Amino acid sequence: MDQPLRAILWDMDGTLLDSEPVHRLSFVDAARACGLTLPADFHEGLIGKSEDAIHAILAAEHGLTLSLAHWSELRFAAYLARIEEVHPFRIATDLWARAQAAGLSQAIVSNSPEGIVRANLTRLGLAPGAVRTVSRHDVRRGKPDPEPYLLALARLGLPPETVAVVEDSAAGLAAARAAGLCVYMMPWFEGPAGDWQPFAALSSRLPG
Repeated sequence: MDQPLRAILWDMDGTLLDSEPVHRLSFVDAARACGLTLPADFHEGLIGKSEDAIHAILAAEHGLTLSLAHWSELRFAAYLARIEEVHPFRIATDLWARAQAAGLSQAIVSNSPEGIVRANLTRLGLAPGAVRTVSRHDVRRGKPDPEPYLLALARLGLPPETVAVVEDSAAGLAAARAAGLCVYMMPWFEGPAGDWQPFAALSSRLPG
């Protein structure tokens, strides 16, 4: 039997926010500024990957010569230029509000850099600092490594049996499961059936 739920850890991009289309366009814009033309399906294989992993792919397969720091600055600027196109997923933010009202702890665990996490918080109507976050800058290894979720658990001071995760990517699913967490996947996740639950099932675990 499930232990009482005490906290929810949320992925951000593609989970709380419909931001993946803007990420895709920001990669195209930043690459174009470097003189690169990316394949139309380039972003499909990147969902859930960290900025450093994507930079490595661009360098190895597409000839990117910028350093990770310079690429990240360029890509962040391209993302911010389109930030008004990022909107919350209401099915996620409604559950966030219900969990908050029920007294659950909540945090965001993202593979995105800290700057993008902070920008995305404003699109959720949350002030940076008002919610716990783990970004790629907080850990040595991003998802699919479990380090981001293990750090979030340590900061919450809760056992994994009392914490749920909401994710949308295979990398996030792998990271959360490796941390011993129960994972609920967004409805648009297209991965194979496995050791995860559908997002809709999480509602029944909320107190009250």
